Amino acid sequence: MTLQWQFKGWVGEEWRWHVNKPWNEPGWLPAHVPGSVVDDLMRAGEVPDVYFERNSRLAEWAAERTWVYRTRVGGGTVAFEGVDHEATVFVDGDEVAHHVGSLTPFRIEVPPGEHLLAVAIHPAPECEAQVGRTSRVRVHKSRMTYGWDFCPRLPHQGIWRPVDADAPPEVLYRVTLEEGVGRVEANGESILEVEDPELWWPNGMGEPRLYRAGAIEVGFRTVELTEDYELVVNGVHTDIRGWNWVPIDVCYGVPRAEKLARLLELADRANVNLLRVWGGGVIESDEFYAHCDRLGILVWQEFAQSSSGLESIPSDDPDFVATLAADAREIVPRRAHHPSLAIWCGGNELDADDSHPAIAVLRAAADRAWLPTSPLGDKDVHGPWEHQGLRAHNKHFDTRTSRLHSEFGVEGMTNSLDGLIAAEHQWPADRSNPVYQHLGAWWNNAPLVQECFGGRIEDTETMRRASQWLQYEGLRYAVEATRRRGAGTIPWQFNESFPNAWCTCAVDWHGDPKPAYHGVARAYRGAPTALFATNAWGGLEEARAIVSAPARFVDLDGRVVAEGQGEITAPLDVFAHDVFLLDLDSNRYVMTRTEHLAPLLDLPRTTLVLDGSTLRNTGAVAAVGVVTDGDVLDLLPGEAREIEGARAEGWNAAL
Repeated sequence: MTLQWQFKGWVGEEWRWHVNKPWNEPGWLPAHVPGSVVDDLMRAGEVPDVYFERNSRLAEWAAERTWVYRTRVGGGTVAFEGVDHEATVFVDGDEVAHHVGSLTPFRIEVPPGEHLLAVAIHPAPECEAQVGRTSRVRVHKSRMTYGWDFCPRLPHQGIWRPVDADAPPEVLYRVTLEEGVGRVEANGESILEVEDPELWWPNGMGEPRLYRAGAIEVGFRTVELTEDYELVVNGVHTDIRGWNWVPIDVCYGVPRAEKLARLLELADRANVNLLRVWGGGVIESDEFYAHCDRLGILVWQEFAQSSSGLESIPSDDPDFVATLAADAREIVPRRAHHPSLAIWCGGNELDADDSHPAIAVLRAAADRAWLPTSPLGDKDVHGPWEHQGLRAHNKHFDTRTSRLHSEFGVEGMTNSLDGLIAAEHQWPADRSNPVYQHLGAWWNNAPLVQECFGGRIEDTETMRRASQWLQYEGLRYAVEATRRRGAGTIPWQFNESFPNAWCTCAVDWHGDPKPAYHGVARAYRGAPTALFATNAWGGLEEARAIVSAPARFVDLDGRVVAEGQGEITAPLDVFAHDVFLLDLDSNRYVMTRTEHLAPLLDLPRTTLVLDGSTLRNTGAVAAVGVVTDGDVLDLLPGEAREIEGARAEGWNAAL
């Protein structure tokens, strides 16, 4: 049954006079359920496009009001999968339920006949923004929308998960694999038994085999997490090739099925075997888990707790601890049948362990591998999240020792400013510009980009290309260096919840990969790698690298200057051009013989020709940093590669 909804907001408690007014009373606006208050206000024209420039500040007031959502229903059980965050429910003006908790479901019974169902969504509860104190948090709710480095302040409200007006009895499933027999129980009764089932495997290890069991699909597998942060799946050890996942939108209640599918398919194509659902966000949806089940992507799910800039100790207030315990008892069993769910974690960057009451009650409810928080001890580390500079970046990542690097990143500009910032406000692209100050100021490293490119960047497009190049080179090197020492990697961050001008994400808000995505995907494919000090060798006598496969230093015109394996060197004065390449065939690194990367701005042009899906460099010099829909390529003179799509845009060539 499709329900038609309307909504209206009030200050104070005036809303209590209106929950049972006639359906056609003036002032009510059409609403979407599931959805989000701010999204409904945008659709109705009550607030401007919050995704443009600084408009989100014009919608902050919404969180202070009570919003009443109304619909007409027949008799039966009405099941609410999630209302954010506190709701009072009325049938024909009579209060029938009060629920607190955005992450837990509830149900009501409606008598036969047609009735007016009204849901009063109360003002968003007080909570801490990113720079605050975790001990003051008293709600188990996404912290991100209260103001974060990649998300403006828009506290989330709404009936954000589906409402079923004629709900059948709830069914909880339990899946086991013991002594070669896979079993599925529903509410304690056996509904499927498979002897010697085909196993469910993560991405890169085999097929994620699923079986139909009643209304769901299940997979049979075993998953453990060792003390050295290795995954053991079906008895086979594998390292973590992960990425950090955040809600796909600040208005996270709005269904975005196509975007969700695209993002998860991009993770699959990047050879990811695990997504860490970060604790500043939400407990992810059943749709998210079902996609991960089908793709073979394991999930590390954190409860909605996170660090703060000033202090990161969770509250031990008995009421708050009781809230966490009750939420966990509701949340965990409803996701127990998903083979993708591998790890429960108490939260992000908390200054607490299993002895803390808020962590202990969550662990008591967890039904699989458990971590009290991340990072934990010296085997799992976070940071840095910024490019460290042309001479310091590689050294930093080549000298780390942890067994897992579960948060680290490199910042860069978004793919396009169209529709985000008016043309007259796009320059300067640094923090002196109030629009850029609003759209990802923490990650705006324009001064470093200028320094790395010799202070020669004079327009927005060059700044975008240069910043994304630093992000591409910096993030892929960080991942490669970590994997060379046999450690697991979970870069920060895969997607973004808001269209920032600058961000650490690898895939922008629209779902389009930045170059950094392709660099990490190549590393996760197992491409050969090189250990070297810098991409800009000025002031030194030679370029030097330790390589994992046969390699060669190649001048811009394609001339081989040096080749070998193990350790390979090339005097800088033997190159005829300031730009040269370290070539490992399926992995190439662009370098300069100056102290910065400014020579990339002065490259001689070359010509690209696309014949079907074959891209060829027909010029006399290498085509450098060619971004396509499926990869980032460096094509030597006369060289060709198969590409996806028709996009090819590089430093010195474009279609």
